[in-house]
Amino acid sequence: MEIPVAFQLGDCRVDPVKRTLSCESLGTLSLQPKFVDVLYQLAEHYPEVVSRDHLIDTIWEGNHFVGAKALTNAIWHLRRALAQVDPDREWIETLRKGGYRLKVRPDPLEHKALKPLETRRRVSWLMRASLALALGVGATLTYLFWHFATTDHHKLTRQLTSLTRTPGRELFPAPSPDGRYLVYYWNRYTQPSELYLKDLTQPDLPPRKLTDSPDQDGRAYWGPKARTLVYARSGRDYCHLVRHRLATNTVTKLADCAVGTAVGLDLSVDGRLLAYLGEAEDGRNQIFVLPLDGRSPARAVPCSGSACELVDRDVAIADDGKKLLISRRATNSKEVIFLHHLETGEERQLTFAFEDVRGMEWLDERRALFASQRSRIRSGYLLDVDSGERQSLPIAGLSYPRKVPGQPQVVFHSWDHANYISVLARGDLNHNEPYLRSEASHQDPALEPGSGRLAYVSNESGYYEIWLQDADGERRQLTRMESQLRHPAWSHDGHSLAFLGPGEQGNQLYVMDLESGQIRALPSPYRDHFKPSWSLDDQAVIASVLADDQRALAWFPLAGSPSLLTTRPGRYAQMVAPGRIWFSEGNSRHNGRLYELDMTKPEQPPQLLLEPSQFGLPYTWARRDKTLFFMRRGGDYLELHQYDLVTGRSEALIRQSQRAVERSASVVPLADGRVLMTQTQQAEVDILRLQDPVLR
Repeated sequence: MEIPVAFQLGDCRVDPVKRTLSCESLGTLSLQPKFVDVLYQLAEHYPEVVSRDHLIDTIWEGNHFVGAKALTNAIWHLRRALAQVDPDREWIETLRKGGYRLKVRPDPLEHKALKPLETRRRVSWLMRASLALALGVGATLTYLFWHFATTDHHKLTRQLTSLTRTPGRELFPAPSPDGRYLVYYWNRYTQPSELYLKDLTQPDLPPRKLTDSPDQDGRAYWGPKARTLVYARSGRDYCHLVRHRLATNTVTKLADCAVGTAVGLDLSVDGRLLAYLGEAEDGRNQIFVLPLDGRSPARAVPCSGSACELVDRDVAIADDGKKLLISRRATNSKEVIFLHHLETGEERQLTFAFEDVRGMEWLDERRALFASQRSRIRSGYLLDVDSGERQSLPIAGLSYPRKVPGQPQVVFHSWDHANYISVLARGDLNHNEPYLRSEASHQDPALEPGSGRLAYVSNESGYYEIWLQDADGERRQLTRMESQLRHPAWSHDGHSLAFLGPGEQGNQLYVMDLESGQIRALPSPYRDHFKPSWSLDDQAVIASVLADDQRALAWFPLAGSPSLLTTRPGRYAQMVAPGRIWFSEGNSRHNGRLYELDMTKPEQPPQLLLEPSQFGLPYTWARRDKTLFFMRRGGDYLELHQYDLVTGRSEALIRQSQRAVERSASVVPLADGRVLMTQTQQAEVDILRLQDPVLR
């Protein structure tokens, strides 16, 4: 049997057997097996180009349907990992229609140069080196373990270990108080998602399923003696916080929680206090605290000053039970963290410039760890709650960290995937082809029919900016706002783009003149704005807004003041004829309704066109001539439907996994019957354990 050889790549040591990448500046990373296999193949063939077909044939056994996406995903993850070592260095080169080539020379552990021999001679070298490695690896690993354990340098002692490697997405890990067990939410592709229990002292044993419910169970928290779990259990129109007794497998309701959103919650170390996201009397989401001794009811955590204009999202309780970290949403591209003292109600803002907070955890009375996302790239930060100072913890994909009691360790799920623009072809219900795809994320396509130019959003620059691809395939970046821009929409004459960008309170509407490059914000009295479209004469932009904390549909003339078209909670609108606007209503997770608004008769209520039984998701639809296209939710899948507006006949064109399509994805019908839209790589999400002295 051929043994893969460990090799040196720049400052890093790659061990294909242990599936690790060890670098002085990064520590030790555990990589998915296929990622290491790809890197090993590139090293084995250095300095030659390795074709995509060869990699798919070798690693995915010729399964091109799975391997095509998986290979692109593997290259992207490898580049992301190696960029943390040296971001200015090109590690892996992509050759158009050719394949990939390693740009850094791989060396055996003895640091002998790996000569560019023919493939058969390289294999011989690898086999000889494997024998030598087998003799020395024990002593080498013993020395490395002693060196890491006795050297007081956190970069050398950082270590990442994979705790799960099963198909699907393992989310929201929770270590038991003694560190022996791990509870997590397993989102599987072909089976219902449930909570599972894994014994970390017996890693080869399969996990045990804890729940079996048609409801959706959220992230779990252990009671102080590891006898109970607390988690959110939700359905379409309800959400309950429950206590689950493991010995009897019984579930008891504790409180109601916020419906239709990810429920933030935390349980104090002593198990006496529960903090969670609930619904206030005015309908807003707000953090509540509930003593679990049964002596007093839940009470809302008050806000103060301008913080009351924000929306509560998540919470973490300090070990002393007297302080909270609360994350609040300021806009779709800004979320901030506050320190709240329960006894006095005093609050202080700790962070100011993060897009999304993806989990918070107290490490001790003074420090916390939180995960944040910027333009779909997630990372970690250590936060001093006294001074507000932050220290970056550059672990790619770090999400919802949880402390391992008594250890300088946290567990987290690694969420790291990209969007791409695909073209969906008719006929085969499961067929799609990449249209615009790379290691960066691309989304929100908008096609200008006259010239074939494609405007879209990409994080290729590190931020979500507007890019343009012309009919010849040449691409260029249009904006440099260093923010999170979304949903470009072409004017009908092809001269301008409307899009969403940052505002003082929420998202703001912007219009860009493509000839001059000038960008201007459209004046608005409304707090937040959503996916835009144009009037037929290109003299106004139409968008859903947040007016007085309620969704409404508004008209934004390029010259003049905006006004409300209707106070109905419209989500997305398109003008289909002069004076006639179609708009959708409903929750983005479920099929909604479609209405027609007659602007010439404002006194008349909008006319219902399609019920939820006939229509699809409220953001994902478009009209072309006498055909309506929309993405409709089924059981555990989404279907792209074509609806004939003359006959009323609906036909399913494409079927996709719910994970493969964003709920706000743009649908772009093409003249040849195909459809452009945003899709998401169905990357595996695993649970990792991070050990680092900075966590002490």
